[in-house]
Formats: sequence, structure tokens, C-alpha cells
Amino acid sequence: MEHDERSTNGHEESRFGDEDAEPHGADDATDAAGGEVPRPLARVRFGLGKELRLYADEFVILHQEAGDEIRLRLDSIRRLILAPGEQVPSKLVLMFDLDDGNTIIAAEGMSNVRDFRGLLAKVVEIRPAIELDPPDMDEQLRQALDIRRRSLLGCYGVVVAFCVVLWIVYLVVAFIGAHAHAAH
Repeated sequence: MEHDERSTNGHEESRFGDEDAEPHGADDATDAAGGEVPRPLARVRFGLGKELRLYADEFVILHQEAGDEIRLRLDSIRRLILAPGEQVPSKLVLMFDLDDGNTIIAAEGMSNVRDFRGLLAKVVEIRPAIELDPPDMDEQLRQALDIRRRSLLGCYGVVVAFCVVLWIVYLVVAFIGAHAHAAH
């Protein structure tokens, strides 16, 4: 298996070039060498094959379909930034500000707010020095849930209204057809 690994100021980026390789899942009890694989403290799945994992000393960002894995030491993270998505505000964008001045986009379009809240609580618990932007990130998450709920209700409302209008049109056509047939 081809393995390319780069390390830069507290974060590593690994790319696995072998597409036939098995993905490294958190449910595996042992690694390829037979050693114990630590279980993540929190895990957030979003999209297809994308996952954030929080360990005691690092954050892992997996993009399994692309074979990418980014590892960030928690000591190198200064701030977690959560922003609403550009097109859809309920699809959150998570970024990390690192101590070397770089900013990494960890998750674009993340919509798994419930699991992310658990991950956020664990981060604050094990690394209280990491800043949150916005400071009231829990409120930002609540707003994202409200926006998603309202947009879903709007979509369902449009579908129900369309069905009701279609039913009324059917009744009108049936009524006119019945009277036209009775008149002849």
C-alpha cells in the first residue's frame, strides 16, 4: 500500500493511495500490526464517508471515499470556528485555527448537529483552553436546528398544499363532468 505522510507544526495529513485498502474504522479493535486501536471519545458522521473523531490528544478528520485522513494534535488547535453554510445556513462549516496561523476547514455541510454537540462538550471538557468562535456555539447550533426544522416544515407544507390543490382541482373537474354528463 502506498502511504504518503507529511507533518507540519502539530498536524499531519495522510493520504492512502491504495483504493482497495480497507478503511480504518473506529470499531476495529486492533490495527494491522495487532496492537490496540484507541476508541474515539466522540464521533460525528456527516455526509457519505465523512467523519470527525475526537481522541484524548488529537482530532481526526476522515474522508473515506477520497482516502484522506487529517490528524490534528489538540495542543496545536487554538480555536474552533463554526459558521453557517453559504447556501444553506443549517449546513454548518467547522474550521480549526492552528497555533501556526493556518486555518483548516474540517467539515463543510455538516448537518449532524446532535452528535456535534456531544463532541463539542467533550472538547470543552478535555481542552478548556481551546477557544470557541462564536463563544455561544451552543446557541449557534440551536439556531441551525431551528432553521433546518423550519425549512423542512416549509418543504412539507408546499407538498401538502400542492396535494390539496390537486385534490380540489380533481373534485371540480369531477363535479363539472358529472353535471355535464347529467345534462345530456
